[in-house]
Amino acid sequence: MASLFQKIRTLFKANLHDLADKAIQKNSLAVYDQYIRAAAREIEQYRETMTPMFAQVKQSRRRRDALADRAAKLDIMVDRYLRARKKTEALVTQRKFISTMKLIRTYDQTLEKQVRAAETLHDILTKLEGRLEIAKQEREELSFLLNLAKAKETSTQAMRSLDALIGQGDEELATAAESIRSRLDHADAAWELQTDNLDSQLDSAMDDIELEADLAERMQRLGID
Repeated sequence: MASLFQKIRTLFKANLHDLADKAIQKNSLAVYDQYIRAAAREIEQYRETMTPMFAQVKQSRRRRDALADRAAKLDIMVDRYLRARKKTEALVTQRKFISTMKLIRTYDQTLEKQVRAAETLHDILTKLEGRLEIAKQEREELSFLLNLAKAKETSTQAMRSLDALIGQGDEELATAAESIRSRLDHADAAWELQTDNLDSQLDSAMDDIELEADLAERMQRLGID
């Protein structure tokens, strides 16, 4: 899992403008397509990794609800024993009730952390998917730009970057390059703002998940359902 999240962090740092410039320099979309394939692959692995985490949240909710039902029944039983003047039975049942309520509070704390972690990871997934979609959309525009430059027999000196194509003198080529640059710069700036604290969010979410997994394992070992 650590390896996967390290790859995800690499996706965070990729700059689409830089990737476009590299494609222009090489007069090939290979480097850009490589990013798209890698991003799609890592996002799919990320999504698969999240599935058991959400399953754990559902399981914790079911167990918490079952405990709540049990506590309600024990509470009623205490009253019944007291009305029947069965003090010993009432005391034993009261202890069970208190113990069950403590477990419920433990599950409430566990669920709060699990839900927070799951929501954070899902938010990161949504942002990564949006980033990939933008990259795919701009890939088509970049392909058009490269083909246009080839048709116009643009000099290799001009094929260095989007900025170089904008300033090389051909109005049609400059317009296409400027349009791509504008969208990519906007997307990169927005992405930088979105991911400013994603590293710390990812670390925090993973810490919560690991701690709660350890807790769930211990409770299972102790026979606490």
